[in-house]
Amino acid sequence: MKKPLICALVAAIAATGTITIVATKDDRPVLKVANWAEYIDMGDDEEGTKPLYEEFEKWYKKKTGKEIRVEYCIADDNETLYNMIKMGDHFDLICPSEYMIMKLAAEGRLQKLPESFYDTDNPDNYYAKYVSPYISSVFENNYIKDDPWSEYAAGYMWGTTGFVYNPELVNEADMTSWNVFTNPAYKKKTTAKNNIRDTYFVGLAMYYEEQLKALKSQYTGGTLSFAEYQTELSRLMNDTDEKTMSGVKKVLKSITDNLYGFETDEGKNDMIAGKITVNYQWSGDAVYIMDVAEGFYEEEEVENPVKLNYAIPDTVSNLWFDGWVIPKDCENVEAATAFINFLSMPENAVRNMNYIGYTSCIAGETVFEDYVLDCYEANEDETDIIEYDLSYYFGEGYALTAPAEQAYRQLFAQYPTEETLARCVAMQYFDRDANTRANLMWSDITFF
Repeated sequence: MKKPLICALVAAIAATGTITIVATKDDRPVLKVANWAEYIDMGDDEEGTKPLYEEFEKWYKKKTGKEIRVEYCIADDNETLYNMIKMGDHFDLICPSEYMIMKLAAEGRLQKLPESFYDTDNPDNYYAKYVSPYISSVFENNYIKDDPWSEYAAGYMWGTTGFVYNPELVNEADMTSWNVFTNPAYKKKTTAKNNIRDTYFVGLAMYYEEQLKALKSQYTGGTLSFAEYQTELSRLMNDTDEKTMSGVKKVLKSITDNLYGFETDEGKNDMIAGKITVNYQWSGDAVYIMDVAEGFYEEEEVENPVKLNYAIPDTVSNLWFDGWVIPKDCENVEAATAFINFLSMPENAVRNMNYIGYTSCIAGETVFEDYVLDCYEANEDETDIIEYDLSYYFGEGYALTAPAEQAYRQLFAQYPTEETLARCVAMQYFDRDANTRANLMWSDITFF
């Protein structure tokens, strides 16, 4: 989700540090796609597979009889991608994060997905057929002005934010609270994100802690419906008025002396190396950290393998998505929607998850059996096991028997329980005024 884009075509990096794409010359129509680096299966020579975007070209020709060439392109982050579009760069299909999707749609820079895209009678509409019922519900019940997300975006990957931690070095009860950031027991052993949105969310969660606890009590006590609970959580966690932002600024100022530092990607290595004991992290990167720290990847050896855990605070957490959207000036909507559907074929969703480590928005029996069971089902000789219900995500009857530790490790990071997700909400995009104030606030926060 947050990784910098690199070009999957031939690229030359000039002395200026800019990246120039050198495309193969041919006469085929071009589908220009922007997506993050390492965010699609790039193929395996030993298995005889090519990058999925190249395999799409053959699939599309077979299905439609039409030629297509995918130009798979780059941008450093959501903001860079936005500026490229604003300055006139053309793309047929892009994969921004949820807040940028909202911003682009609100500014009229996207076109809605065609109604035919959701026709489940069409056997090639793999997204409509296999999108998780949970993801579908989220996209139908969150809005860009008056339009649900689903009118503009097809989900690609999703997740939460929480804490990766070393259970041998922390009090695990502390990991259920955002106050770990000010807890002196973890002085210089905790990191926060070096970006305004993720860290502002932390500040809001700490600023509104008592209100969030009260809301959760009302929800679990039955006096608030799920819809009402989500609405109130979203209202609080998207509060950007001046008074609130001033209060959040004080909160964030108070955590700086306790932090090891603000980080973007380096926190992964610091956690694996044992320099820190708590890392505020996106769930997909949390899975990677846990895998590497445990010695899962032979090519990334660690001197002292250790099992790390993942926790989501009890009051609230951030629900994030990356999704495919079609810019207003797309010249080939048919190929763009076909590309989304190709990646939404369950076997391709499995390939992507195996390669990326993040969680696909696609469900279906193939994903459950070839990914979830393959990764997390308990061995016959294991005795400390749990039944892990995934019916909310895959449909009625989907559950697996997993090692008990997976209730707070990789399985939980990729597929949190339905109860946990009830307290997770997405952040909206900042309007111009809020964005200006947020950036001024951020510039005044102490960095390390």
